[in-house]
Amino acid sequence: MTQLADLPFDLSDLGPTLSGRIEESMGEIEWIRDASAGELLELATSTLGCASVPNPWPQSSAVDLGDLPRHEVSEVLAEHFPPGTSLARDLGDQIQLCRAFANPGAVVSKLEGQVRSAIRKFPRGAGEIKVGHNPGDVLDPFLLAANFELLSEGSIRRTIESTASHKVLMKIEDLVGHLHQSAVADMRGNFRIPEPGGTRKAGKERLDPLLNPFPGADVGQVPLPSRPTALRLFQVKSKTGTAKGGDGKRLGEQLALLHETYGADTFFAAVVGSTLKGHRSKGGVLRASAETAVLVGEAALNELTQSAVGAELLLRVYQRAFRTAAESEGYAFVDAVADMVGTFEQEAEEAGEDFLTAWLHGAVDGDSSEQDSRCS
Repeated sequence: MTQLADLPFDLSDLGPTLSGRIEESMGEIEWIRDASAGELLELATSTLGCASVPNPWPQSSAVDLGDLPRHEVSEVLAEHFPPGTSLARDLGDQIQLCRAFANPGAVVSKLEGQVRSAIRKFPRGAGEIKVGHNPGDVLDPFLLAANFELLSEGSIRRTIESTASHKVLMKIEDLVGHLHQSAVADMRGNFRIPEPGGTRKAGKERLDPLLNPFPGADVGQVPLPSRPTALRLFQVKSKTGTAKGGDGKRLGEQLALLHETYGADTFFAAVVGSTLKGHRSKGGVLRASAETAVLVGEAALNELTQSAVGAELLLRVYQRAFRTAAESEGYAFVDAVADMVGTFEQEAEEAGEDFLTAWLHGAVDGDSSEQDSRCS
C-alpha cells in the first residue's frame, strides 16, 4: 500500500487489528478509484442478483458512475427493464451501495440488526407509553391535555397516536445517531475508531497507540492521493446541536493532539445541517484546533464518503436496512395505537371519568410513603 507507507508514523504501532483494518480500507477505496463504470455496473448487477445489462457509460470511471444522482442512473437504465417495474431504480440503488461499500450486503445486514433491536423496543401497548423504563418517567397528564385540546381536536385516537409517535421517534433519533457512525465507518476507505481501553475517564481521553490511539475521533479515513502522508480523522455528530457548546474546547484540544501526533487532517462533522450558522461548538473547536475543518450537511457527508453524492449513499443503505427490518419484525404502528386507545377508553369508563381525568389520577395518585420523603 504505497500511500500507507508514506504515513509519518509506523502503522504497526496501532496493533494488528486496527492496522489490518486500515490496510483493508485502503484496498477497498483503491478498487473504486481504479475500476471502470462497467466494472461497477457488473458488481452491482451480480450482487443484486439480476441479469447483466449493456454499459451505457463506456468512457466513465466507477467513481464517475457512483457519484451520479440515483435518479439520473435509473433514467438511463430504465430502457433495459420492463416498464412499470422498480428494477431500474433498484439497480440504481445497488450501484450507489457498491460505490459506498465493498460488501453492501453485510453492511445492510448489520444495520438491519440494529434497526430490528430498536423496533423491538417500540411501544406496543398503553403501559409502554404511560411509564418509561424509569418508574419516575410518567406520561405527563398536562402535556396530554394540551395535545388533546390544542393539536388533536378532542380526539383520543389522535392524541394517543401523536404521543406514541413521539415516543417512537425519540427511539429512532437515538438509533440513527448510532447508525451514522456504524455505516460511515464501513464505507470504502474508512475505518472505525476502537472504543478506548481503560476504566477511568482520564484514561479514556489519554492518547495511547494501542489502547486509545485516536481520542476525540469516531471514524478514520485513509489518505487522499493528493495528501498521501495525512490520515483523516473525524469526530462525527448527528447534527450541529448534538454537542454542547462547552464540549467544543475539549474536542478541539483532542483533535489538535491528533494533528500534532500523527500529522492527520482532522474534521468535526455534523451529518445533518445546511449552514454553520448557530453551530454550538464551532468556535470552541476552532479556537483550540485551527487546523480542524468544521463541516455540516453535504460538505460533511461528501468528505466522510469521499463522494459527490454522500448524502444519497447514506440514505440508500438506511432505506434498505429500514425496509428489510420492517418486513422482518412486522411492527404495525396503527394496530399498536388502536390497542392503546382501547385500553385508555376502558380505564376511563371503569373510573367513571373522562379520558384526561382518569389518566391524571393514574399519573399522580400514589401511596404517600412512596411520594413524600418525610414519610420514610
